[in-house]
Amino acid sequence: MSDTTTVDRLRMVLADVTYPAAKGQLVDHASRNNADEDTVHALHAIPDRPYESFEDVLGVVALDQSREA
Repeated sequence: MSDTTTVDRLRMVLADVTYPAAKGQLVDHASRNNADEDTVHALHAIPDRPYESFEDVLGVVALDQSREA
């Protein structure tokens, strides 16, 4: 298990999030959208603060560029 994810995985599970969103909302939303464990863990690892956009989340989440979507 890893605490990293990919941009594509995040985009799929957070596609319909309404921003601003708190960390807990992002984690819950990803879980409800059947995110894989690594993606959920990566979201758990981000700072606990409000996020203004998907790009804001991408700025802090651990991404693994070597992984497939």
